Amino acid sequence: MKRLILCLPLCICLNVFAQTSKTAVDSLEKRYQQCLSEGKSNFNCALQYYTQMDSLLHSVYTELYDNLDNNRRQTLQISQQQWEEKRETYFKDIDVRVEKKRPLTLSGLDDDMIVTDNKAAFLKTRIVELLGKHS
Repeated sequence: MKRLILCLPLCICLNVFAQTSKTAVDSLEKRYQQCLSEGKSNFNCALQYYTQMDSLLHSVYTELYDNLDNNRRQTLQISQQQWEEKRETYFKDIDVRVEKKRPLTLSGLDDDMIVTDNKAAFLKTRIVELLGKHS
């Protein structure tokens, strides 16, 4: 019974954090779309979005890690390491594909914007996954 009483505030805290983080993801997405709709610098919009998603991912991971017991921390660490390997592979693959196609496309930042957007979407997927597993 004591464990249940002690666990309840943690569960409530994690749920509030998850809801707040989901709101943050939605807010970043909305600001990104607004920035793109202005049509000024899509690459800068994508770069800012990527940077913000990367920061949010770090915050979500840290918050979850800090609120888990040792067994669940270890599971989260392993999961994160596996995801980081997938991220590295995905980022390398997408960079190589774009560089191969660059001579065939118009010059400018469009390719870079698309790559950055795809990388941000990859991070967003991980954030949502972490929130879903631990909410």
